[in-house]
Parts: sequence; structure tokens; C-alpha cells
Amino acid sequence: MAGKLKIVFIGNSIINGFPYDRNQEFVSLYRDASGNDVINKGVNGDTVRGVMGRFSQDVLAEKPDIVIILVGTNEFIYKEASPEQCMKDIINLIELAQNQGIEPVLMTPIPLEPTMAKSRWMVCDDVDYEEVQQQIIQLKKQINTYGRENHIRVIDAYYAFSEFVSMVGEQTAYYDGIHPTREGHRFLAEIVGNFL
Repeated sequence: MAGKLKIVFIGNSIINGFPYDRNQEFVSLYRDASGNDVINKGVNGDTVRGVMGRFSQDVLAEKPDIVIILVGTNEFIYKEASPEQCMKDIINLIELAQNQGIEPVLMTPIPLEPTMAKSRWMVCDDVDYEEVQQQIIQLKKQINTYGRENHIRVIDAYYAFSEFVSMVGEQTAYYDGIHPTREGHRFLAEIVGNFL
């Protein structure tokens, strides 16, 4: 696709850039680097059901060329959905976009650092971050398989961020075991830029 693209990023706090200002998250960094018309529709704590509820207003009404969808961590932390349920809802979003001539691009959720998440994020006994990590891995596999079989482009942020963590270390990559640091956001912006 040549020329300036209009792209909506929709999803959870990773898109929104928690805990940093909006201009420091990877979506804004990508917009600045690419010159594309980029709209951030990230909401802290959001799930795929939340995205579904606002998809018409936040994506379809904007008439973008591309929508980039990132969900699938809060669902498991809050025990709202299994990976299979989450994938079904993602497929619904894909179809909604395609029906309006919008290309859906999926991002896999980034990995957690369970020990850090337990001490720095939600310190409560009923969240098993090891289990959440396994569910993220299951969803990542389903997203990649669906993308391959249905010709949907996938940004495997899980794989890329895992490589980033192995290079720079957990303290540099993670703010709290769930959300990226500023360095992590800069890395994600590069990944998205290279992909698109």
C-alpha cells in the first residue's frame, strides 16, 4: 500500500501506554516515525469484549485502511475468558473490519514476567501469573495459526518482546512485569514500523 495510511490501534493498556503519557507509547512513536495518520484507541484494563462494544464507534466510524488489534491479557488476569473464547471474539472483530473494507492486523500479547507482576502489579492471591502466562501463550499460538490459515497479517509481539527481554533484561524491559518501559515501547514502535 503506497502513500499515507490511516491506521487505528485498538486494545488495552499496552496500546494506551500505561503508565506513561500518550506521546511516549509505541503507537505515538510509530506515528512520529512513519508519518501515517495514526489513531490510538487504547483503554487501560480493556478486554476483547470491551473492544467489541466500542469497535463500531472507535474503528468502523473512522474508516481506516488498517486496524491493529491487541487484546488478551486482562481477560486472563480477571478470569473473564479462556484463550478459545478470546479468539472467537477476535475473529468477530476481524470479520467486522473486513466487512467494511478495513484490513485487520493482529498483535499477539506480549509475555508477562510473573514474579515481577505479582510483586508490582496486582498483589492478590487469586491471580496466578504463571497460569496467565500460559494462557497468553495459548492465545498467541491460536492467533498465529488463524492468521496463517486465513491470510491475516500478525505482528508476533510475544516472540519479539521475548527476544528483547533476553537481550536487555527484565528490569529494562518491564515497568511492572506486565507493561513495557519506555525502552520497551521504543522497541515495539520499531517492530511495528518494520512490519508495516
